[in-house]
Amino acid sequence: MRESAPMWTFQGSPSPSALSISLDGKFAGVGNKSGLTLLNQNGRPVWTNNKIRRIKDISISTRTGKMSIASAQKVLYLVKRTGEAIWHRELQSSAASTSISSNGDLIAVGTSLGRLIVYDGKGKVRWETHLSNSDFPVNTVDVSSDGQFILAGTDYSNVYLYDRKGEILWAKETSAEVVQTCISSNGDYIGYLTSDRTFYFGVKSSRILWEKTFTQQPVWIDMTQTADFVTVGESSSKVTLFTKEGRKVWGFKPRPSPIGVMASGGGSVFLGGQGGVYKYSLEPYLKRLLLHTNKRIEKAFNENLDTTTAKKYFKTAESSFKSGNHLDFLVSIHQARRSAREARIIESEQTPNERRIERNEMEKEASSSLDSGEDELMSKLVQLAEMRESGILSEEEFVIAKSKLLNL
Repeated sequence: MRESAPMWTFQGSPSPSALSISLDGKFAGVGNKSGLTLLNQNGRPVWTNNKIRRIKDISISTRTGKMSIASAQKVLYLVKRTGEAIWHRELQSSAASTSISSNGDLIAVGTSLGRLIVYDGKGKVRWETHLSNSDFPVNTVDVSSDGQFILAGTDYSNVYLYDRKGEILWAKETSAEVVQTCISSNGDYIGYLTSDRTFYFGVKSSRILWEKTFTQQPVWIDMTQTADFVTVGESSSKVTLFTKEGRKVWGFKPRPSPIGVMASGGGSVFLGGQGGVYKYSLEPYLKRLLLHTNKRIEKAFNENLDTTTAKKYFKTAESSFKSGNHLDFLVSIHQARRSAREARIIESEQTPNERRIERNEMEKEASSSLDSGEDELMSKLVQLAEMRESGILSEEEFVIAKSKLLNL
């Protein structure tokens, strides 16, 4: 696999320790030990905040552009898109992970000593808990975009799902330490990566739909808001896409990048390593999805199925793709595929009784043709047998003639 070219590259700062990218991929946050930088859609720095240091994790609110920042200096920050801190909260231990809801009214932070704390948009603690009653780090936390669910994973080899009020929905022991989690916008689908090279994809009830064990430890995972596909950094130089059914559908080779995130709209990924940070487009895969859906609709149409609704959704998806609105594209293309799959037979002007009579006549004609052919073959075989008995054909000549006749 040849190395793919990034859309842009940003260099000139220490190796990133945390990355986050907006829903549409038009701006991104880069965190490291010395500060926080915001990049625009062309990969150019808009501002840098050097007051926030030792950054462990970043999460961008898709609607407001606000960012929650987890710092190893035992601080959680909420930062405006313009770079100024709205508020900060001191913690009893280092902040290890953070996530923010779409409208910025729910912010979760996991600490290095096992605490999960949830704040409202003004910085007031809504609830907190000590996961597993242990001091193992909360390596990863994800708030669903609608703010209704919080998924967290720990070094204690456990994963948890809470509702926004702090009620635990379930806790599950995992095969190894939970390295990273991901969740769909409404919490219907979840995913988590463990330190034994295994990725699990399941639903809100905790039921696992499929799992995949890799030959080496993946370095990052992420999911689109719609859960149409999951992106896995199988290594620092290999990125792969899997459908929600677990099928590997696309991949590319980036520049060496041990950390990464995906725009939740599904249009791009943002990767980082010693050489800098890079933005890669996922549009080649989305284009393939568009072409495949079009073929499915054409096939349904050729089978005399009503594809009116499917074509309507497909046109919307095509328009969204051209305008770069990747989230709307995924929603529309899913509806187009489902409509093509569920399309009904177009009713003809014939009554059911007329269609049944026509079908019976066709079957009768086919049967009659087959019977006629069989009668002709039998007649010829009888003639050959009579010629052998009368001495016209030898036994050898009879066998040869019979073989030729049966092969016709």
